[in-house]
Amino acid sequence: DHTFLWTEPQTVIGFWFAIDDATTENGCMWALPGGHRIPVKSRSRLNDARTATVTDVFDASPYPTDGLVPLEAPRGTLVLLHGTLPHLSGPNTSDKPRHAYTIHAIDATAKYPEDNWLQRPNLAMRGFN
Repeated sequence: DHTFLWTEPQTVIGFWFAIDDATTENGCMWALPGGHRIPVKSRSRLNDARTATVTDVFDASPYPTDGLVPLEAPRGTLVLLHGTLPHLSGPNTSDKPRHAYTIHAIDATAKYPEDNWLQRPNLAMRGFN
C-alpha cells in the first residue's frame, strides 16, 4: 500500500476487516511472508498538472510468487498489513461475497508528499506516533 500512500519514512499500515468469510474460493488476499523487506518497486502519484495518476517504476522485475500464502480470514477478522508487504487478491470463483472494510493509518510525523494520488486538503491529517 506504500506504493499508493507514500510517506517519508514509510509508515503506512493497512487494517483490513473481513465483513464476510475470505477464502481461496471467494478471492482472499495472498501475501509473501517476509516480503515487507523487499524494496518498493513503484510509486503512484499525481502528475505535475494534478490531472492524472502516473507510476514511477523503480524496479520493473515482478515480485516473487513462490511462497505466496493465502490469508484466509473468517468474518470479523482483522488483518494488519505492513505498508510494503506485497499482497494481492484472486478472483472470486464462488457464489459467496467477500466484502471487507479497509482503513490505512500513517504516522502524523511522517512527510506526506503533495503529489500523493490521494489528497484530503480539507481534513486534518491525524496519525499515531
